[in-house]
Amino acid sequence: MLSKRKWVLAFLLVFTFIAMDKLEENDALSTNYASTLLAPQKPTEMYQKVREWITPNEEVVTVSGPLLENPVLEYSTIQPYSEGAVLSLSASQEIGASENGLIIFTGYKKKTGKTISILYDNGETVTYGFVEDFFQLPYTSVSAGEIFASVKRDILYVQVEKDGEVLDTTEIVDWLALNYEE
Repeated sequence: MLSKRKWVLAFLLVFTFIAMDKLEENDALSTNYASTLLAPQKPTEMYQKVREWITPNEEVVTVSGPLLENPVLEYSTIQPYSEGAVLSLSASQEIGASENGLIIFTGYKKKTGKTISILYDNGETVTYGFVEDFFQLPYTSVSAGEIFASVKRDILYVQVEKDGEVLDTTEIVDWLALNYEE
């Protein structure tokens, strides 16, 4: 059984809505809250109206990583290393995706230090090692030109796996020319 206080509160609430409705009908109040809430409506319409009252200005926030204007990877020399190649860089650089893909690994490896691997939509898996910072988390999709890491050292490890085969140094040079040249 409800307590006396709850009955009084319920009665006051109903009386308030009835009084607001009568005042709105006589144009004594310029609001239309009571008539909107008391009128028969579909639940979705009611939800939309209540949502508009609660959050009248919804601000859309776009979430995206920065894009490279010129996705060029500048290096001076290339040397074979482990299953890939090490590029000699003249300055720190940001690394951007050559096309759409999915980051499948970010972490530390014994031979390549901080490492990030991307599986591109064309089936190629590219691993970059000796990176300084990651800008994306694992299992995050990247778009062509989107920056996902930076290199602040003078070297960058690159390994490209295409059709189940790891490319050798000369094939990596061709791959870099195809994917990172203007």
